[in-house]
Amino acid sequence: MFFSFLTRFLQKKSLTDDTLQQESPALQLTFFQEIAEEADGLFYKNFDLFYQDTATQIDLLVFIPDRGIYFGEKILWDLATLNGAKIERASNKGKKKSSTHLDTTETLLHNKLEAILSFDSTPIERFIWMPSLKEEDFDTLDSSFHELLPKERLIFSNTSKESMYQKLTALITQRNEPYATLKVMGSLQSHTLLLPTKEQPYGAFLSQEQQLFLDTDYTDTVTTLLGEYNSGKSTLLVRKILLLLLKNSEEKILIITPTLIGGEILRHELIALVEYAILNINLPSLSFYTPEALERIEELDDFQNASIIICDDSHIMDNLLIERLIEHRQKRWLLLSAQSEKNPLAHSAVILHNQYQKKIPCKRISSSAEKVLSTLLSELSLHLQSTSAETIMVILPRAHQLEVYKKAIEEALHRNSHILTSEFSLQYRTLDNLILSLPENTYGLHLPHIYIIGSEEEQNYTYLLSRASESATIISFSNPMGEHND
Repeated sequence: MFFSFLTRFLQKKSLTDDTLQQESPALQLTFFQEIAEEADGLFYKNFDLFYQDTATQIDLLVFIPDRGIYFGEKILWDLATLNGAKIERASNKGKKKSSTHLDTTETLLHNKLEAILSFDSTPIERFIWMPSLKEEDFDTLDSSFHELLPKERLIFSNTSKESMYQKLTALITQRNEPYATLKVMGSLQSHTLLLPTKEQPYGAFLSQEQQLFLDTDYTDTVTTLLGEYNSGKSTLLVRKILLLLLKNSEEKILIITPTLIGGEILRHELIALVEYAILNINLPSLSFYTPEALERIEELDDFQNASIIICDDSHIMDNLLIERLIEHRQKRWLLLSAQSEKNPLAHSAVILHNQYQKKIPCKRISSSAEKVLSTLLSELSLHLQSTSAETIMVILPRAHQLEVYKKAIEEALHRNSHILTSEFSLQYRTLDNLILSLPENTYGLHLPHIYIIGSEEEQNYTYLLSRASESATIISFSNPMGEHND
């Protein structure tokens, strides 16, 4: 087994971040990347591992599916520093600080995999990367270095790609059946993962453009995350919020959503992600807000106390609210999400091109304005006979129709129904099997089946169809007067 800890009998040089960057050979990092890619694996530099209350950055992490996980620690020793020095194994009783974190890192990797997967046998091996020391220089050092630092686990500044590959692969025996990349590496990155489903029991990785957004620092500016419906904007905001709290538990984040239930759904998704990833975060650091008419947000305590402000689906909010957020943000980071075509006032923009929503089977029915309600009742009656436990949402174009349709549905079908408003909260009520809503109040919802009532002149149902997770029915009506009076 590799040495437990390393204690140095010499004074450690103080290196600035700039010095570290200058001494890091980009070519060898490219070798690591190529070795992983050629084995259909993954390579990470400065990999963030979060587990419970622990945040650890691993200098190098390589995953090769038919072998396992290799993690490396970067040590910037050079010949001038080590010449004439000796090292010894650290003990629990020793007072000198360990020079590496290899044992601690390996334990955390094992614990994280076990916590997510319950049982895991993925091999984990360690190595040390010495980008400032040549192999022939290492050979000249005191024998204590050779006793505690076996060369087969050392990557020197002049180690070739072929030698790097041979050293890594010699540490773990090749398997006939590869380890699942998503299962293993997804567990280690579970704070960014798309959560598991029946179809994807180990979840799913984020796309490259989503991961780039998470990895980029946009603070101290106004940033808009742009994307069409179902491009994953809200999903990405939840993971950005979590990552911000994991890296700085002192952040105070205000999350603004168009509806109260939409904010609750975001919070529930965040909690589900935290529980799946086995993390501890400071939930009181989060506050949620749904805009109210005539209210000046800059006067609210939650706004004044926030260090970061996140506004989801800002394009369906009052422009005055967005202008006030920008005007009064001071040095806070303001992050907005919006539909691509409706970019609010922002200093920078990030565009998402993903489309996660599967193609929704859609049934279309034409009706006259006078028969829309009866057509809906007939369709609902047939639907509920086959899927009585399914939650259904009816989306209507006019506010005055909500009470009319609610009364007709309850009398004809003997089913309770709810009208969804921007103030509807899951804290006090649950979503019944049948809910009625206006388009603007459906933010954040994804229900098995939706019914959309609209005029034949309406051609674009992209947003409303994005509220369905399984199927949809569009009942369109013709009305020469342009008004639906049911």
